[in-house]
Amino acid sequence: MIITSVRARTLGNSGHTPVSFEPPPTAPLGAPGPFGSSVPVPAEPVALTVVEIETDTGLTGIGTVGGRNIGATAIIEGHLSQLLIGEDATRIEWLWNRMYKSTHQYGMRGAVIMAMSGVDIALWDLAGKRANLPVYDLIGGKTKDTIPLYLSTLNSAAGLDALLAAATAAVDDGFRALKYFFARGPNHGPAGMREELEIVRELRNAIGPDIQLMLDPHFKWDLPYAMRMFDRLVEFDIAWIEEPIPIDDLDGHERLTNMNAIALAAGEHSRTRFDYVALINAGVYYLQPDMNRVGGFSELLKICGLAASHSRAVCPHQGWLHSYHLIAATSCCPIGEFFPRRDPIPGNSLLWEVLDGEPQPVNGSIDVPDGPGFGWTINEAGMARYAI
Repeated sequence: MIITSVRARTLGNSGHTPVSFEPPPTAPLGAPGPFGSSVPVPAEPVALTVVEIETDTGLTGIGTVGGRNIGATAIIEGHLSQLLIGEDATRIEWLWNRMYKSTHQYGMRGAVIMAMSGVDIALWDLAGKRANLPVYDLIGGKTKDTIPLYLSTLNSAAGLDALLAAATAAVDDGFRALKYFFARGPNHGPAGMREELEIVRELRNAIGPDIQLMLDPHFKWDLPYAMRMFDRLVEFDIAWIEEPIPIDDLDGHERLTNMNAIALAAGEHSRTRFDYVALINAGVYYLQPDMNRVGGFSELLKICGLAASHSRAVCPHQGWLHSYHLIAATSCCPIGEFFPRRDPIPGNSLLWEVLDGEPQPVNGSIDVPDGPGFGWTINEAGMARYAI
């Protein structure tokens, strides 16, 4: 199965409303860290890159690059395609290593690894189509018949009443796990901390004691603030706190895990399996690689191997079919993340508009389709609408 062409199409939603995180006029002691600075965030210039790899058999593999990578198309079509065209698409491991070593002067992390992710996902999609099997059957078959999901949309932007209504509606729909995104950090002072603690208290009371509750500060906290919050949040039976401080502060992660209060989750901003060795050593329990960014399906398999050897869990960031296939087949992956189709469409929902085949949850879980590959087909009308 020889690769004959490699195509990358860049997509975005210029109509998506920018999100603004403005700090208070005066900031008390403490800072949110270099990646948590409260500044206006414009609508993303690129939301998604879709990769298509064609072969001489007539089969085409589909992959995705996420994370707002404005350089993915140039990297894929300008360099990676030269390493792929004319090669055997079944040599997935060999091709991954070829791309990695051939880009090491300007790659090894960041935009290049993210671009490689889309290529690797497309190669695995091709492998499934060639074998006429779902990808989960290529890596050992299902370990679970259905995949439980956690809904990843809760925030306080519309007020407490709206938040509680959304949470209870999700529970009524069958979700047994929910994630809340914090809006406040050190710059909001003691009053901001009290507000967030009260929101979590109300949220726990609304959903009851049997629903898993995850919390995500999105690295807006610094270490002293995080330690104080961990002490206060432990009473609410929190499943995990996700990336509370900048991901590069490995010592800070270790300090938080040593508190033995709440499990840490991290990894959506990490790249390749090598970064996960450090996260495991820092005590992170829930590893959260994003398949669209970390190096693709191949790299997720290696991260799962690392996790299994250290008795850690892998909960892939961002749902989507490629992650569901991995979760279905891998015993160290207990749950999937779910972002529903929304209007107006933010970047992480654009996939619904350009790729058909994504399953909808029933009673808070999904069944992975049993068609060949991952199960996507291109929606050309959506691709044309959001093309950049």
